[in-house]
This record gives sequence, C-alpha cells and structure tokens, in this order.
Amino acid sequence: MGILEGKHVYGTKSKFYTDLPNSCFIEALIHSSRASIVLKSDVAVYSSIYGFTYYLADDAHNKQLFGHAVSIFEYKNKLWLYDAVWGTMLVGKATVRSEYETMCTQFIEKCYQYKIKRCFVVDDWSVPAYQDKE
Repeated sequence: MGILEGKHVYGTKSKFYTDLPNSCFIEALIHSSRASIVLKSDVAVYSSIYGFTYYLADDAHNKQLFGHAVSIFEYKNKLWLYDAVWGTMLVGKATVRSEYETMCTQFIEKCYQYKIKRCFVVDDWSVPAYQDKE
C-alpha cells in the first residue's frame, strides 16, 4: 500500500492480513512485526502497537464505547501510524519513546475526531494496566 496520507486519501482499498471480524489488534501486530523485518535492513527500527478505547467526539454523553488498535513505527526519524482501515499516516518527529502514547493520543483525537478514554503502547509485548484518561 505504501505511505499514504491516511484519512485524506479516499477510495483507497484497505489491506487486511486476516479475514477475521474485529481483528484490529491482530492486524496491528502483524503490521508491526512486518515493519520491524522490512525496515530493519534500512535503519534501526522501533515498532509497537497503540491500543485505545474511545467515544466518538459528537457523543456528548459517552454512551457508546469502542476499541481499536494500530501499529506505530519509527522510520527516517519520524513516527508513523499504520491503521489497516486508513493506511499510513505521519504522526510527527521521532522523539523519546515515552512520549509516543501522548503523541498518538493527540493525533488520533484530532484526525479521527475521537475522545480517547484509555490507551496503551505495547512495551516489550506486555500490556500495561489501564488508566483512565480524564
């Protein structure tokens, strides 16, 4: 699929690795693993998964909670986000990895128009305890 402008490229066919329903975490895991393998030959690589639960921005009473996961990775000193639905999007300049959760949260809330309730970046492939974002 290549580097796309994400949500701004309409009519782009999504690339799913599985045919499983609600498999965003699996898709993110596969893409993160592939990014590590493919990009490692070019540069030192960091890739992980950003998972989150969210409300739609126009849901004033927070009635419907949803969940999603995407792959995040560094490439050429930039942080990228890959969403199987929307493609690859530039989040910003690569920085201290402890900042990636905040960067992804701000990016997703702005671009997707979601209100994130809980989120995590998979670190060493263990899921941390959830903390509400209030």
